[in-house]
Amino acid sequence: MIEKNKSETTQLTQDNPKQLSGFMIMVFVALIASFPPLSTDLYLPALPTMSEQLNCSVWWVNLSISIFFIFVSTSSFIWGPLSDKYGRKRMLLIGVPLFIISSIFCMFSQDVYQLVIARIFQAIGAGASMAVNLAIVKDVFPGKKRESTLAMAAVLNGMIPVIAPSIGSLIIRFSSWRGIFGLLTIIGILVFIFTLFLKETNGEYSTDSTFKTTLRLFVVLKNPHFYRLLIVFSIVSIPLLAFIGVSSFIFVQHFGLSAEAYSIYFGSIAAFYIIGGPLYLFLRRYFRPLPIITASYLGSILSGILILTLGEKSPMLFAISVALGYLCVSVGRPPSNSLLLEQQDKDTGSASSLIQAVFVLTGAFGMMFISIDWSNRIMVIGIMNVLLSLFGFILWQYTKTRCRIPKHF
Repeated sequence: MIEKNKSETTQLTQDNPKQLSGFMIMVFVALIASFPPLSTDLYLPALPTMSEQLNCSVWWVNLSISIFFIFVSTSSFIWGPLSDKYGRKRMLLIGVPLFIISSIFCMFSQDVYQLVIARIFQAIGAGASMAVNLAIVKDVFPGKKRESTLAMAAVLNGMIPVIAPSIGSLIIRFSSWRGIFGLLTIIGILVFIFTLFLKETNGEYSTDSTFKTTLRLFVVLKNPHFYRLLIVFSIVSIPLLAFIGVSSFIFVQHFGLSAEAYSIYFGSIAAFYIIGGPLYLFLRRYFRPLPIITASYLGSILSGILILTLGEKSPMLFAISVALGYLCVSVGRPPSNSLLLEQQDKDTGSASSLIQAVFVLTGAFGMMFISIDWSNRIMVIGIMNVLLSLFGFILWQYTKTRCRIPKHF
């Protein structure tokens, strides 16, 4: 059951002048959505040296990344439904302080075991922001406006992977990897202050008990239109996050580049993710979203083929091949997320958490898979790209005729 939240309901900013402006909400959504990528991309340049400084294997250092993605995903399964009952803002006011405190513990970790444990709690705190950011967008913006908002938020959020490794490298040069978690602590504090000024956006609170509210996840998953699309759209995250997990080892150890050069290459690849949002808005003028999603799968398949054929020849060719895949995923995300949200009339928090969590969770398993001691990780990433993108393309052809398609699609 749901009840109207008359005192705190947030409509579009013209209906509620006390709410943050539409642009500021978009910036805020991009900021809270950036917690997971910030928490990994900032210290990617430090991974090769962290294993030496913490006296542990590469697998353990990579575990500090993959386990973050696993817990940020699974915790959002709880944060999302609870935001339907208690509000988006309240979840952030609990989750963000947990992120801040855990970041401090990460900074002072004495061994890799302490670091991994602190990362688990950091991930749980970040899960709140990941669970509610799409829900806030649906609360505030209507259908077609929602697409453009998601695209522009993707642009702002996409800047994180571009600048984060360079910032991480700069911090390492003058401090150590511990300074990176100090920066995350400061960012968390700024987000917390920003959250205090946000008006509650959830206009329909669930009146079910807390336990029943969390079970609404299963109600959402029973919707065949939703879960079919969720599987199809999450597949592309596996090779995407797999690359992130081993990118520093490929560029630094395989190609013999410096940490600074790696940051430039990684930032250049991530820049294509930024281009995806504006490119989608441009393509949207001439094409409907459905064929754009289809083309994104075909482009990802091509990316995998290029990695297999050109990836080992030079770091430049490898980067270009991977960048194409990043671009295609970025172009497909705004319409795919919007289409997923259209499948649910209510339980927006639960739907939002499932969309974000399953995308990251499947990608985390890809990251753990690529962390196995493969003799040639470039070839493994290429094979993953081709096979999974092809599988996703085939499933998409089936599911797009069996889901709720809005008129503007």
